Amino acid sequence: MNRRATISIPLVAVVMALASSPGCDSPADIHRFSFATMGTVAVGTVEVWDKTHKRTPEEIVAAVFDSIDVHLSSWRDDSELALLNAAPADTTINVSRWLADCLQAADSLNRASYGAFDVTAEPLMRLWGFYSGQGHLPTAAELDSTLALLGHYSFDASMRTVTKHLAGTQFDLGAIAKGYAVDRAVADLVDFGISTALIDLGGNIFCLGVPDGRDAWRLGIRDPRNPSAVLATFDAVHKAMATSGAYERYVDIDGRRYGHIMNPATGSPAEGLLSVTVIGRRATMCDGLSTTLFVAGPDEALRLLRDVYRQYDAVLVLPPPAGASKARVLATSGLRGNLTLTDAATPATTLEFLDF
Repeated sequence: MNRRATISIPLVAVVMALASSPGCDSPADIHRFSFATMGTVAVGTVEVWDKTHKRTPEEIVAAVFDSIDVHLSSWRDDSELALLNAAPADTTINVSRWLADCLQAADSLNRASYGAFDVTAEPLMRLWGFYSGQGHLPTAAELDSTLALLGHYSFDASMRTVTKHLAGTQFDLGAIAKGYAVDRAVADLVDFGISTALIDLGGNIFCLGVPDGRDAWRLGIRDPRNPSAVLATFDAVHKAMATSGAYERYVDIDGRRYGHIMNPATGSPAEGLLSVTVIGRRATMCDGLSTTLFVAGPDEALRLLRDVYRQYDAVLVLPPPAGASKARVLATSGLRGNLTLTDAATPATTLEFLDF
């Protein structure tokens, strides 16, 4: 099946005004592409590349994304991840670099967050109906039996081996694999000689270099209360960005909407935040950390940003406090003077910068 068919692009990536680079001599200096892959949309803007090479930037990016899909996809039965999930108990498996890199990053996030980030939450996703699309409200007994499956594996980073201790322990790398794919694609583009590009995989974004004629790439953050609108904008140079929220993937059960981001402590969808955006040097960590902070909730997210992940900036969107009508946006101090609410969002939103 051709997963690279060109498709129409809605407001997939919350990218504002970054395709136009007025300093380029001609449209031929900019190569733009889009294709479907890894269950989402990949978008690219690449400036000034050596057209004598045999491969285009699109072919380079597509090859990376296809390889990662083969190894890390939860949506195909023949992926390396699917084979790991199908393995019986007490099986030790040698894994690829792709899978090992993601598991190593995931383990780091898991330890720092006291379990808020858990790549074995797949049974919870399945229990709540996020794979079938048919929402199911679990009973207490179902939650208990499913929670008992989480975390029962050992990972040896030096040997690149995974041992499953329970057959029912299942992995889902959806909260980190797309960011990892973006990092790998950007690395290959740099090796190709490209110094200016923007790569976006379903909202996991990396801004490479500076677009010609501009000081930075202008990015936007979706408004989780109205995902077709933009909440805030900021400028970025050689930075990655990822957003986690419950507004894109959810199930409706008995008139209530449940987001897909699972809290491993409760077995239920995480609550307390509307969205989390993380900005930093590595797309892998931005992807995983945005989910970690979303699951951790407002207070623990602030602790993690203050004590563990000070090298990353973040934007947390909280629902209005009791008796108030405006949503709160908390942003780390590194975004002061850069992050700006849009005119549409300002009347219903307050913006506060965190001083730590």
